[in-house]
Amino acid sequence: MNNLTLLLVCQAVTTLGLMVFVPIMPLYIATLEQMDAAGAAHWSSLALAAPAVGTLCFAPYVGTCCDRFGYKRMLLASLAVFTASMLLMALSPGVHGFMLGRLLQGISTIGVVLTAFIGYVSDETSRGRSLGLQESAIACGALAGPLLGGMMLDYWSLKPLLLTSAVFTGVAGGLLWTQLSEPRKVAGISALPFSGLRTVLGDSNLRNWMLAACFIQAAAFAFVNVFALYLTARFPAAEAMASKIGFLHALGWLATMLAAPLWGRLNDRGEPRRYFAFAAMGCALSSGLLILIDQIWIVALLRITQGACYAALMQSVLLACSRQLPISAYGYVTGLSRSFMVVGQLVGPLLILFLLPFLSPIDLIWPVAVLFFAGGLLVFSDRTARFSFAELKK
Repeated sequence: MNNLTLLLVCQAVTTLGLMVFVPIMPLYIATLEQMDAAGAAHWSSLALAAPAVGTLCFAPYVGTCCDRFGYKRMLLASLAVFTASMLLMALSPGVHGFMLGRLLQGISTIGVVLTAFIGYVSDETSRGRSLGLQESAIACGALAGPLLGGMMLDYWSLKPLLLTSAVFTGVAGGLLWTQLSEPRKVAGISALPFSGLRTVLGDSNLRNWMLAACFIQAAAFAFVNVFALYLTARFPAAEAMASKIGFLHALGWLATMLAAPLWGRLNDRGEPRRYFAFAAMGCALSSGLLILIDQIWIVALLRITQGACYAALMQSVLLACSRQLPISAYGYVTGLSRSFMVVGQLVGPLLILFLLPFLSPIDLIWPVAVLFFAGGLLVFSDRTARFSFAELKK
């Protein structure tokens, strides 16, 4: 197996562990402590935001360590921390231990290292395809997670599934240790001065991409937090069980899994900005229409549309930024990009937490649509000059 295949398998396994309870977070939190719906919603908001805190603090440093000390070594360290976080969440009897495990998931920065590794081992002409395949691997794990999580919560318990995920993650780490090869280090090129965050904030194009990524992630994580509440409020007669909520959530990830490689190939051939803006507007429309829907099969169609559009977003951000900065700093650039994304992961759930007293569960869909629209508009309206690092070297 080559490096890319191994990394994609690892991505799918770790994403399953991350997503197994995310769409049903309020329902799972309620099983840990005796609390009402409002209390479960508040704790679920904090639980969704907790990994973002760890990633926000550690992502740029982990990315720099990848560039300096090697990608394989950092990946194995991240997998060890991630496995420990899964064990802590599975074995904790109360919500506070569970929250600590969620925080440790963010500190592992496993997504940062995998993204940086995948991008680094891909050449410039096929990096879009590789990032598209990674998005499919993420969607594969996220597709299985909600389905398994919903059924386990309805009929048994999530803890055995969390323990199984931890074991499989450990097995994946052992496989990577024996099979994965460290990529050849690329020497730095001084044609483009690069000084980290200062370079990103000083360039309007890069700055807009980072802000758009923040808005998109805020919308995505806000949607995850309100989707179960929305379904329960919109279809009370249907008695929406966790398995039904997990199934509807998984439909979006199925569409993401199928559509992501197509977006990757399109990005390799053209300008990621165009596809990002189109997809963000599609997410905004498919989210906003949920306000008007009173048939659950239409909700399923909108989830498929939203998932297919969402597949283009994060990979377009990463590809656009990588084209403008030196490959020798790819780890740092990826870590910095993820830091902006996790700011959105923090803002989205906390925004819902703030709006809960003022809006109904159905009306909470509006902020999600607005955030998707704002992210697409920010990138689409940027008319500044764009160039890739390869073009600059010429």
